[in-house]
Amino acid sequence: MKLNIDGCRLYCRQNSIRNHVELSEVLGLSVTVLKLLEQGIEIGYDAVKDIYNKLGEKVVLQIIDFGEETPNGFKSKYVKVGNYLY
Repeated sequence: MKLNIDGCRLYCRQNSIRNHVELSEVLGLSVTVLKLLEQGIEIGYDAVKDIYNKLGEKVVLQIIDFGEETPNGFKSKYVKVGNYLY
């Protein structure tokens, strides 16, 4: 899984996020990690789970490129209680 750059830019425009610092705070990632993700480094399952729990499934589907993984395959690795993955 990788960061979907176009989806991420769209999310930033929709939510008036102006820079990497603001985006990193929203995603719960450091600016350094965010910049590495922009370069194509893969994002881990736990980081995606944390974003999912914080921002919801709709945002995750917008900003994460699941690659060969499917969203349902990703969610099946966790226990879903309400709108949260554990």
